[in-house]
Amino acid sequence: MHRTDCSVDSTYDLWTDFDNSLTGVAFQGGPGAPPAMIDDLPAIGVDAQGTTRIRFIHDGPIEPSFSKQMLFAVQALTLRGRYPHPVVSIVAPDAGPAPTGTLNVVLGSPEDLRAALAAPPSIASGQPVLRLVNDIRAGGPALVLGGETEQAVMAAIERLVAGVERSDDEKMSISSAYAPDAPFFTGARSVRFSELGVPTQEFAGRRLRIRFPVALPADFYGAANGQARILLNAAYAPSVRPGSQLSVYVNGSLASSYVLTGQHGGLIEYKEINIPLTHFHAGINRVWMEILLNVDSDETCEPGATLVNQQRFVLFDSSEFVMDDFARIGTEPNLAAFFGRGYPYFRQAEPIAVVMRHDAPTVATAATLMARLALFHEGTTRVDTAPPPASLKSRPVLFIGEINRIPSEVLNQVGIVNASKIRWISERDGGGAEPGGTPTAAGMGANGPVARSPIALPMLDTAVRVRPASGDEDIYDRWRDEVTGETGLSAALLRFEKWVKDTFDISLGFPGADSESAPFNPPPGTSVLVAQGFAPNSNALWTLVTGHTAESLLAGFQDFTVGEYWLKPFGRAVAFDAATGQMEIRTPSSRRFVVTQPLGPSNLRLIAANWLSLNIVTYALVLVLCCIAFAVITSLLLRRSPRGGG
Repeated sequence: MHRTDCSVDSTYDLWTDFDNSLTGVAFQGGPGAPPAMIDDLPAIGVDAQGTTRIRFIHDGPIEPSFSKQMLFAVQALTLRGRYPHPVVSIVAPDAGPAPTGTLNVVLGSPEDLRAALAAPPSIASGQPVLRLVNDIRAGGPALVLGGETEQAVMAAIERLVAGVERSDDEKMSISSAYAPDAPFFTGARSVRFSELGVPTQEFAGRRLRIRFPVALPADFYGAANGQARILLNAAYAPSVRPGSQLSVYVNGSLASSYVLTGQHGGLIEYKEINIPLTHFHAGINRVWMEILLNVDSDETCEPGATLVNQQRFVLFDSSEFVMDDFARIGTEPNLAAFFGRGYPYFRQAEPIAVVMRHDAPTVATAATLMARLALFHEGTTRVDTAPPPASLKSRPVLFIGEINRIPSEVLNQVGIVNASKIRWISERDGGGAEPGGTPTAAGMGANGPVARSPIALPMLDTAVRVRPASGDEDIYDRWRDEVTGETGLSAALLRFEKWVKDTFDISLGFPGADSESAPFNPPPGTSVLVAQGFAPNSNALWTLVTGHTAESLLAGFQDFTVGEYWLKPFGRAVAFDAATGQMEIRTPSSRRFVVTQPLGPSNLRLIAANWLSLNIVTYALVLVLCCIAFAVITSLLLRRSPRGGG
């Protein structure tokens, strides 16, 4: 029994949330028959956590050729099976029965098949094998992808890719994780709520939440000045008091609000609610409307008051979500585009270069990453797991593995403090705790240790810079001035930059000022670190995925790929703590632009507007120069004009 009051805030105490990944139809009569055909792969389903585990059965050392085939195969399997949260592992033969929501896969040459299966299928000369078998050593049904040659194995995987159903250009297929598919906006467009899966609904309670997804392309560049709108068709009863509020949230952040002001109810027809694109990013964006309704009966809180049949609010499915036109140009580094659409790796003509150690945990982490990227890109790409070292400086590369095996040059290029290796190794056995087992501040909340919740997840903020206590500000400022060694004009500029930053939260970016270009030092409790930077002497993008050890990286990355976490990162670096679900994010001080769409007048105007909105100092200087030029030209014209006679 749970007792709560009649305030709107109390509705947060009693609520019901349906998890789409775990909601489905159960049939009586025991477990269903195992999949017998390739088209049955979606029937693998999920486990109790909403995860589909793709288990590769392999005996012996892992060769680069096997890694390449595996990373391509998991992309095809994820798309063919429409798995919302795929997690990959590599196990030895005789690992036991496959748990619920597990797909066994055997991949490779006839020798690999014989080492993993009790009764491997026969392979004809030069022919690919794509077959589901029921094998004792595999612990149940297993998908066999085999061939006598590497080309034959890749041809078997291509057969899987050929059966993938892709959504049309106006939608992004996410129905396995959300419902319905997300509308895909490539520019100005409007979508009715009925198309978003939001029906006409009457409501008699105090708090109503309506959710729908919105998908944006990888080259979305409009967060600084773009705008979306909701054209609201609704009505509210005379009993609803003025001051009741409708709020719009985007990816967990409040984006807009509208107050109901009518004293005797009202009919709302195509009311325009403006939503700035500040909180939108490439890929899937989660938008929800929250309506908080106040009536007089809530104050008295009489028994049975909530059972009154009178409806308080109605939302009509003729309401629309409208996206204004936005700039289209790729930006790098950009983790939001990487996680949201696999940018820029999935748009390359050549295979993705993946540099890693070929052990089971690292390859499984790389496979989980590729499966997730393919799911959100809605397509597959080839992978090169043994790229020539000389080619790495001129092509996009994924570096995956434990921090101690990442070269210092790679850490420098992606902007990670090289000392992270030493600190992470010293913290490896501490689990983010101080000696003696006391949890550190990173794992503590106001009322004790922070518990992970599968539903209520923490909001994200940008990286927090450590500053001294308020009583030490004078000492901090004096030491900063002494260390920088700046005097005269430079010191004045730094003091002015600090005042503007503290007062208006605007970084002017003067030389010597503290900026986001400083190397990122991840917190001690970091489980997964992802960072982007550029190759030496090249514009090729490098992406690093690393952790304490290969084993801890695999465990942390499985948590990181949960949809609620996966959609949140942005900027150039993110440090994820799997124990608390917290993220620390570092934004880039500068970005490189990549032309992805024709630079017509309209697109150039939108790009310039967004760039000037992000660079407010440059914008102000341009305005000042324009005013000076206008004054000079006006003065010259007045001097040349004839004077009137008296």
